[in-house]
Amino acid sequence: MNPAALGRGLLVVVVGGMLLPGCLPYSCQPQPSEALYPSDSLSRRVVKDTPADTLERRWQTTGTEGHALAHPRTVRFVEDGGLAVSDVERNSLLRFASDGALMREVADEGFRTPYLIGTREDTLVVFNAESNRLDYVVDGRRSAERSVSYERPAPETLVYMLATDTTTYAKVVGQNTNSFVVRLGADAQPTARAPLRGPHWRYAGFLRAWGDTLVSLSGFRPTVDLLRRGFRDEATPDSLALVGFDSPMLERRYAFGQGDATEAPLLSPAAAPVGDTLFVLNLRPGWVQIDAYDRRGRLQRRLVERNEETNPNFYPLDLDARRTEDGYAFAVTLRSPKPRLKVLEWRPKPPGPTDHGQSPPGTSGPGTAGAVPPRSPEK
Repeated sequence: MNPAALGRGLLVVVVGGMLLPGCLPYSCQPQPSEALYPSDSLSRRVVKDTPADTLERRWQTTGTEGHALAHPRTVRFVEDGGLAVSDVERNSLLRFASDGALMREVADEGFRTPYLIGTREDTLVVFNAESNRLDYVVDGRRSAERSVSYERPAPETLVYMLATDTTTYAKVVGQNTNSFVVRLGADAQPTARAPLRGPHWRYAGFLRAWGDTLVSLSGFRPTVDLLRRGFRDEATPDSLALVGFDSPMLERRYAFGQGDATEAPLLSPAAAPVGDTLFVLNLRPGWVQIDAYDRRGRLQRRLVERNEETNPNFYPLDLDARRTEDGYAFAVTLRSPKPRLKVLEWRPKPPGPTDHGQSPPGTSGPGTAGAVPPRSPEK
């Protein structure tokens, strides 16, 4: 793929939910063989011994007749238990109550492909990918006087941003430029930079905050990269393999690595850390599956939505998660077969004899304190 021919068109592809390069879930050609990476073979053995629980649906919505979801790209829980969704086709933010009722839609002429990148008390932080601008939305209004621009290194680069309570970070991924993570000052100028070495496609994915650590997601590998939030210049990320990640597309992943396939398959579009657990959205043809990993990257639970039929066009885009009094709530946005927002819940069962000594997600298991995360065995 020639980045020079993409120009601004690459942004349109990103908006379409395709983390390039790579094929969408279940759109690849049939797998040419059953060969796997050794790490993926291990994961398939691990998953057989991992408990599976059911995700129960709280509610779902497509919006209202006058405010129908078109491309709900990002989602965040907000302080009162409600949800905020950015729609990159409507160029707006939609605010939903905790019961799914639409409270308001925030449309502003300044929105250009808005991505929700964080919340700060009563403020929504938005990255407008088309105009390369950070905006702050308070009480349903964009504060134009607070807007700042981020200078993208090259037009064809992908930029993923994260706003924590105090700091903004950006991950830049480019085929003909260096890939890196930067910490930004209030003026959106870099204050520290950590290089991401290797093929750019390995780093396509959102940034998330996991306690005092940044998590750099990869849509095409069962691996995340970790950085301290206060990292220094030229810091080296730690690579954490997700042991127990299983997918029908793992054979295609191996074929791509061996040069027998032209595109890497998309395995996971999003993840959300809560406490000591990283919840990873595992793409499946027709239902939501969320895998729960501990700090060591070991699978603890598989959370599976009840489904009635297989649908290869089923395509979720983003995930957010939060603790509740008796478990966890998950918000998932979907592009197809119909744009919508789903809210699911999971109430963990007490550990039983089949849990093989695993600690429930959200708690620290034996030997995890201070453990050094293993590096991914994949080349």
